[in-house]
Amino acid sequence: MTESQFNNDIAKIRPILLHFASSFSINGAATAEDMVQDATLKVWRSVIDGGVVRNLEALTIYALKNVCIDYLRLRKNNCNSLESVREQSAESNPHRQLELKGEFAVLKEIISTLPLDQQMCIRLKDIMGYQTDEIAEILGTTEVNVRTMLSRGRKTLRERMIK
Repeated sequence: MTESQFNNDIAKIRPILLHFASSFSINGAATAEDMVQDATLKVWRSVIDGGVVRNLEALTIYALKNVCIDYLRLRKNNCNSLESVREQSAESNPHRQLELKGEFAVLKEIISTLPLDQQMCIRLKDIMGYQTDEIAEILGTTEVNVRTMLSRGRKTLRERMIK
């Protein structure tokens, strides 16, 4: 794919990309433009590196979705990571601190073994504090599907933590 062909194809789908990005941006069109530009740049780098692109629109929207998720993560600064939750809940007892550190390490490891959709749902809901409707919008799915993924992921976490 040549640069001019890539630019022509992106120009055709740019309104779709801008509409998609503007639904995530509260700062207006400038932020949406930046997100579209970042996603387009990532796709172009993939093309330059020799990646075969069968469906440019789908690949660009997928990259844009990831850029939008990054934007939302940065926007929501009041979220807690597992480490900060662990530090906040630690008591002055060094034995309890060591025990909590081990539990959180196991929890992080178990979360990383879950399917990607369940990982995303659990991290967005339980760690970052997003609402179910926000998660559904971010992942491009329904709220029912998000609740199902959360339920299955939490069930797996419970079962593996008990073992």
